[in-house]
Amino acid sequence: EAVEATEPSEAAPEVTTTAPRLPGQGSRGPLTERGAQSATAPEAATPDLPPIEAFAANYDADEPGPGMPMVIMDEGDDRVSMNSLRSFPYPLSFAVDSSRPDAALAMQAYRAAGFEVLLRADLPEGATPGDVETAAQTWFAEVPEAVAVMEEGPGLLQRGSETSEQLAEVLAASGHGLLLYPEGLDTARKLALREGVPAVTLFRDFDAQGEDARVIRRFLDYAALKSEQEGGVIMVGRLRPETVSALLVWGLAERANQVHLVPASAVLTDALPD
Repeated sequence: EAVEATEPSEAAPEVTTTAPRLPGQGSRGPLTERGAQSATAPEAATPDLPPIEAFAANYDADEPGPGMPMVIMDEGDDRVSMNSLRSFPYPLSFAVDSSRPDAALAMQAYRAAGFEVLLRADLPEGATPGDVETAAQTWFAEVPEAVAVMEEGPGLLQRGSETSEQLAEVLAASGHGLLLYPEGLDTARKLALREGVPAVTLFRDFDAQGEDARVIRRFLDYAALKSEQEGGVIMVGRLRPETVSALLVWGLAERANQVHLVPASAVLTDALPD
């Protein structure tokens, strides 16, 4: 349940409005410094592990504080170099649109740099359960090393109870997690959890209106406070220089030290009841 906290005055839109654990390694392997990631190219995935384990980013689970992932949507404009991302001091999870012509290449670049990848997807209005099966086959073919499916935008995977049930069944069989925007009664997430699918609701889209670095850092401070209160929240932004710069500076700030910056897969797997 939501916990009351003071909302920052320069409000970025909450997602309620509009809108590498390396393969074969344990998700909680030790790292040499806070949030550091291996730059080693990923090995072949262990075939008997589900994607959310086989392709997730490594992190240090012994660090104190609630987990707070940063999901960065790569919209394909290539304004941030891979070299700058490769030296990033804590984990990021990158979301790639499965309909992009170069989705597989983008996935491979992030995986080779040691990051985990989520695939962004949607369903057309009026989609049937059969459409979910067909669409999912395409998603997983285009982004085969994704740890989870992320909703393209608010409501775009939540087209009704029948399609949500089918989506939950598909993901339970495939071994992927699910990230959704807040929508209505949260039915799709609840159905997914019932099927044993690691599923969470995104907390905030923090740069949808092109916010500058100062405003982004303010919203990250607020998210860290909510993460402390609620046990972990997932933030989502875009791959643009201003956002990457704000994340880098904020990660060294005092508020960031009160949370554990982790890959999205870490919070997803913790979402399942014991």
